[in-house]
Amino acid sequence: MAKILIVDDEIDICEMMSFTFDSQGFETFVAHDAAQAFEIVKAKDPDLVVSDIRMPKGGGMKLLEDIKKHNPKRPKVFLITGYSDKTREEALAAGAEDVFAKPIKLQDLIDRVTKALDLT
Repeated sequence: MAKILIVDDEIDICEMMSFTFDSQGFETFVAHDAAQAFEIVKAKDPDLVVSDIRMPKGGGMKLLEDIKKHNPKRPKVFLITGYSDKTREEALAAGAEDVFAKPIKLQDLIDRVTKALDLT
């Protein structure tokens, strides 16, 4: 079972995404800021992280940077943004697998996650 960490400071978004991924057979973990998320990455070794870019206590770009320093190959990282001062190209250059705009289409996210983890 693939493990996914969902990171967003909006609790309802985390709950919705967690429920959706759980129903698709994934094991999910939830964090509400980058610092908490990085601790989960180190402790639980998820296969993939889906993170909001803009959050208090360090956003998704900081989390991406910390993850890539910790292990450049794992986990894969998808970023989500409603508004960001970072461009999609900057996020991809920093090592993000993909960037989604809010509001996200959950089926598109699930399809990309499944493809990125070679679960198709």
